[in-house]
Amino acid sequence: MKLGITGLGRSGKTTVFNALTKRGGEPAPAGGQVVPALGVVPVPDPRVDWLSGLYKPKKTTHAQITYMDLQSAGGMTDNKQEYMALLLTHMRPMDALIMVVRNFADSALGAADPARDLRELEDEFLIADMASIEKRLEKLEAELKRGKKPSGAEKELLEKCAETLNSEQPLRTIPEICDKPELRGYTFLSAKPLLVIVNNCDDDDSMPSLPLRSAEAVVVRGKLEMELAQLSEEEAQGFMSDFGITESALDRVIKSSFSLLDLISFLTVGEDEVRAWNIPREMHAVDAAGVIHSDIQRGFIRAEVVAYDDLKKTGDYAAARKQGLVRLEGKTYPVKDGDIMHFRFNV
Repeated sequence: MKLGITGLGRSGKTTVFNALTKRGGEPAPAGGQVVPALGVVPVPDPRVDWLSGLYKPKKTTHAQITYMDLQSAGGMTDNKQEYMALLLTHMRPMDALIMVVRNFADSALGAADPARDLRELEDEFLIADMASIEKRLEKLEAELKRGKKPSGAEKELLEKCAETLNSEQPLRTIPEICDKPELRGYTFLSAKPLLVIVNNCDDDDSMPSLPLRSAEAVVVRGKLEMELAQLSEEEAQGFMSDFGITESALDRVIKSSFSLLDLISFLTVGEDEVRAWNIPREMHAVDAAGVIHSDIQRGFIRAEVVAYDDLKKTGDYAAARKQGLVRLEGKTYPVKDGDIMHFRFNV
C-alpha cells in the first residue's frame, strides 16, 4: 500500500513525512532538485506483539505502509508550475493521497487559511483529470470520424466524469463510475481516496472547518511529532505526557490510512515467523493465500482459521481447537480482520 503526501509550499508536508517515517536532519535536495523520498513504516498492531510473545518466533513482521514525499530545496515557491507537473506525475501510481494543509502562522506566508489551501490543491487535481479526459475524448471523436466504432462504454463514462469535474466535485464522489473496468487505466488523481492532514502549531490540537468532499481529516502537530519521533521510547512517553499527546501522529495516520482504503489484516503464526498481512476487506480466502505466495493460491485446499480474540481468550491454539473455535473454510470465505490463518495447499 502506497500513499503519496502532497501539500503547498511551506505546508510542513516534509515535516509530517519525517514524523511518520521517524526521519530527521536529512539535507534538502541540492540545486533546486525535486526528488521522491520513500519511507516504509511498520503498522503498530498489539495483536502481532501478543502473538509474538506467545509463539516466540525467529522473526516478527508487522504489516507495512509506504509513504512518498516529493521533496525539493525550495518546494512550490520556486517554480510552482514545474513542481506541480512533477507532483501530479509522481502521485498517479499511489493507492491514496495525503494532503497536508498549513494551520500555523508563517513569517513568509502570513496567517493560515487551511480551507483555501485545501481547495487550491484539490482544484489542481481536478484540472489535471479534466485535461486527461478531454484529451481522450478528442481522440475518441477523431476515431469516430474516421469510421472506427467505439468499443464498450468508455466514452459515456468519461463524459459522466467530465460532468462531475465541471461541477467542481472530485471523481471519488462517483466511485460507481470510476471503478468501472473501462476506466481503470486512467489513474485519476481526484478519484483516489484522500486523507487531509491539518498541520497545526505546537500548542493547538483543534480541527478547523474544511470543505471536505468525500475525504477524511486528522489534526497533527507536525513539528512536535517530528521531534517526538527522534526520541527514545522512555523520553517519548514523558514528552507526550508534557504536551498532552495520547497517541502519536504515526498511529493516528496509519489507522486513518487503513480506514481510507478499507483494509484489514489477517495473521499467520509459527515458530519461524509471526506476521500481519494487509488485504482489502471481504477478500476471499483463496485470494488472501495468494498474497502470501501464488503457489499457495494455486494449490489451495482449505484455510484453517481461528479469530484472534478467541485465541487470546483461550490462551493457546490447542485450547482453542479443543473448544471448537478453530474451523476449516473454503475458497470463498470472506477473511475477517484479525483472522489467524493456516492454509492447506498442494502443488
